Amino acid sequence: MWLLNTTTLHLKEFSGSTKPAYAILSHTWFESEVLFHEIHNDPVDEKIKARPGFSKIRRFCELAKSRGFDYGWVDSCCIDKRSSAELSEAIGSMFAWYRDADICIVYLEDVPAPVKLNDFKNARWFTRGWTLQELIASENRSFFAKDWSEIVDWYFGPYGELDMLTLVAKITGVKASVLRDSHKLWACCIAERMSWASSRQTTRPEDRAYSLMGLFDINISIQYGEGLQKAFARLQKEILRTSFDDSIFVWHSQDTSSGLLAQSPDDFTGLLVLI
Repeated sequence: MWLLNTTTLHLKEFSGSTKPAYAILSHTWFESEVLFHEIHNDPVDEKIKARPGFSKIRRFCELAKSRGFDYGWVDSCCIDKRSSAELSEAIGSMFAWYRDADICIVYLEDVPAPVKLNDFKNARWFTRGWTLQELIASENRSFFAKDWSEIVDWYFGPYGELDMLTLVAKITGVKASVLRDSHKLWACCIAERMSWASSRQTTRPEDRAYSLMGLFDINISIQYGEGLQKAFARLQKEILRTSFDDSIFVWHSQDTSSGLLAQSPDDFTGLLVLI
């Protein structure tokens, strides 16, 4: 696992129990993100430093350092995506990395300050596939607006009636008990967990399946190019191999020729009210 030194922004690799305490960033990707090979150069090219993606990394590191952390993790630059082996290992480890982080800093790049309730509810972060497991795995999370000001409960009501955890639960459909304690995830049936992902999107179609591995504590091989339907079928078959929960068959689709298995998380849309 590669971690960023929050003072120098240099990458350092750790393995096993040697990992120090670290903060982790949850965010959505935009153009100009800084990648592993771009920040791993010493010194970092000035053109790279001028990109908004580098500013995001720097501000995250400053915030993490102010919270007492010497190391931080950012998916854009802490995974060498040029290596298929490293990418596969990272995808399979992602849930654990967010779970093991001491704090998850959620950066909502499209939510201006002062924060309005509708802006928060409509944040792009709530629509992306990877951020679902990041939300659930990390129990200690703090939300930040575009200017890196912290979003706290009082933004949403004069008496705090809309506390952050309750609000996020309403937006995502994920039970507040699961957001409070990720171990409660395993008490939720398969169909319920699938329903949380039903409206989320990813840049690569297969990632809609791969991003769910942590929610079911399974691993499947990463095969970009296979398409969503094949990737999601392999995900479901691996779930069936390790679980006796038949709620995996509680889905609906306009396509009557798809067989026993759903074709995508979308087939579980709206099923939360039935569970």
